[in-house]
Amino acid sequence: MIKLLYIAGWLIFTLSCKKNDTDTSSETSTPLRTMPGQPIGAATKASIGVAGGSIAIPDQYISVQVPAGAVDAETEFSIQEVQPNASVATGRLFRILPEGITLKKPVEITFKYTDTDIAGTDAALLYPCFQSSDGLWHKVLDCTLDAAAKTLKVSTTHFSDWGILREVSIHAPKEEVGANEEIDLTAFILDEDAETGILIGSDIKRDQIVGWKVVAGGGSISGGKNTTVKYKAPATDKKSEALIEVTVKNIVKRSDPKRPGNGGLVIVRRKLTIMPEEYVVWTIGGQKSTGIFFSIGVFNGQAIMTATAANEAISFHTNGTVLGKYSFGKLTDPKKATCTGTYQFKTYESDYTECETFEKVYGEGAIVFETFGESGGGIVQGSFEGTLYKLDNCEVSARSMYGSFRIRRTY
Repeated sequence: MIKLLYIAGWLIFTLSCKKNDTDTSSETSTPLRTMPGQPIGAATKASIGVAGGSIAIPDQYISVQVPAGAVDAETEFSIQEVQPNASVATGRLFRILPEGITLKKPVEITFKYTDTDIAGTDAALLYPCFQSSDGLWHKVLDCTLDAAAKTLKVSTTHFSDWGILREVSIHAPKEEVGANEEIDLTAFILDEDAETGILIGSDIKRDQIVGWKVVAGGGSISGGKNTTVKYKAPATDKKSEALIEVTVKNIVKRSDPKRPGNGGLVIVRRKLTIMPEEYVVWTIGGQKSTGIFFSIGVFNGQAIMTATAANEAISFHTNGTVLGKYSFGKLTDPKKATCTGTYQFKTYESDYTECETFEKVYGEGAIVFETFGESGGGIVQGSFEGTLYKLDNCEVSARSMYGSFRIRRTY
């Protein structure tokens, strides 16, 4: 689901990643915490014992080298690609298992990044990152980047979800923007907290912004040389893409002689998908869908939205229409919602009943209304995110989901 970020700068052929060279420049910072991605495709597995060995996915993008003596007995290792996360990584993310294993020696993870990963970028801004069990992301400074070989290596004893992050990026509240819709875009730096190592996002200072522009796809930007600007999508009745660019200066310190010095320019680009004025887009279990038929109406003060794609569907029911968040729960409680979606022809819901206790369990998640127009054509716009469940013979399976919508009301 990710729209790639594009960065431009100097070419560095071989360097160590052991120093943090960005200036976060912001008085406030927010730890990055996201939901774990859902698996994509089949996992690559290998049994590795005391003698050591290696495991790599078929295209060799990521591999793990296990040294001799790292484990005491034959152990099954696996690498599973998971849905990408636009907030953190350049593109692909991978779940390395077994999680929680005690390794006697560190293993080496190698990413063989591609031209797509660094299109218009400087490889010097790439770092490994991983997600801990609490959902927080961590940036790893102690790594080795070889730009000539196009590899990024890190030694670790920690298995979880791993990927490659870029330090400078453009944040957008969503990836799809409706025709004539206006959204905020913010330039920020991904850096780590010095004490905890947790990845944080920090706004870039205004005096570091050289300028914003629309490179392709139409639309307009207002806000001058601020860290946050407004992008207004062009008028269109067809799906298209827009490419937004910001040029930033003075983000690199001279503390590491292997890095570019102060005054360097970095160009960051982000793609946005421009949708027709009305749309519903959603992802369940890493599978993305765009609504073909959809509607939203209000019945006895409660809102019901339905959308169908080729072989998928999504719907939600909120017990109100005022703006704000409706968390998953009992519709008899204030500001609550339910949600249903299909994944691989199976129905998943925001709640289920436990077989042993017969108690109702509600998933984490919510529907958010940003605007709610009047009946007879008013725009209803918002987003949804959470976990949906399927109960089958008392076995519960879960899928993460998220999406956004912009629909004209029928009732």
